[in-house]
Amino acid sequence: MKKKEIGGMKKKMRGIVALGAALTIGLGSSAVMAQKATDAKKEVKRTKAEQVDIDTLVTVVDSVAAGQAAPSDIAVTWDNSHFFRAPDGSTYVPFSVVVDKSKVATPTAALYVRVANKGAAAPPAKGKDNKNAPVHPWEKFDFATVAADGKVSRYIQVKPGDYDLFVAVKDKGTVEKADKNYVPKVGVLKKDLTVPDYTKAELGTSSMLLSTAIQPAAGGQTADDDPYIFGQMQIVPSKDGKYKKTDTLSVVYWVYGATGDPTGKPDLTIENSFNQKTAEGEKFFNKTNPQTINASVLPPTFDPTKFPVPGGIEVPLQSFPEGDYRLEIKITDKLSSKVLTQNVNFTVIP
Repeated sequence: MKKKEIGGMKKKMRGIVALGAALTIGLGSSAVMAQKATDAKKEVKRTKAEQVDIDTLVTVVDSVAAGQAAPSDIAVTWDNSHFFRAPDGSTYVPFSVVVDKSKVATPTAALYVRVANKGAAAPPAKGKDNKNAPVHPWEKFDFATVAADGKVSRYIQVKPGDYDLFVAVKDKGTVEKADKNYVPKVGVLKKDLTVPDYTKAELGTSSMLLSTAIQPAAGGQTADDDPYIFGQMQIVPSKDGKYKKTDTLSVVYWVYGATGDPTGKPDLTIENSFNQKTAEGEKFFNKTNPQTINASVLPPTFDPTKFPVPGGIEVPLQSFPEGDYRLEIKITDKLSSKVLTQNVNFTVIP
């Protein structure tokens, strides 16, 4: 098969980079909002029944953190996560879990997310005079509508490191005072989570986010409603990496640690090549024209000291035969001669 290039990409690059820069600024907005989420929860007024839900979930997670078996009345399984650098050097982590909706009797479920330092001591016994209650890197209470497929998406924002992530779910209750006869259905997921450090002085990228659309966010919606809302823009992640031939493949990411020119702006070349997986092995299929990201395509207002470098690619799939593919993204920092390669797998279906 002869090497082919996907035409028309040069004309699209300014638009893609400009959109990436807009999302970059939005990432800063989402991250600032995320930072305030833990404090904001203290100001939310809860009903007595909601407070019972919260107290129940905290008690259950405390027990699991202390080594007891996680309750499984409601199955909660891990789906996926993505990692992005926030302006303060912490990491913004949107993630999704799948809840067994058949076990949730109410339209709305009580949700508790906690991040604990790996190997942290078990929480001490609770008491009004206990001044040694644990302070977790992240925790948030919520009441969420579980989607038809059981998926629930939320976010955390923490410093790089190793953590235990707990996601606890229960039916939204009506009990205003718990007693010995109160036996709620609860599910708890505990997951080891390693959060990458994007502040290192080395060439790196965020997660490669396969998406099906990038669109304006609905009025009034924030990352509390959908963790893939960045400022005024919303990224719709691909659920399974499968695209129809009539779709456009979209990959969104950010580049970190690029060397700056005298004005601080980077000078990057990005090469995208598509490799088809066949019964005989992987074969080169086609490639795009090299992308250039430097002062000539970045918005004049882009401040490299505040925001990472936007990357991304959009490719129509009409010419792609059905099957499995690997997209190789090769990023060259021309000012430092450093090279980084990332790979993204996707499938083209009828």
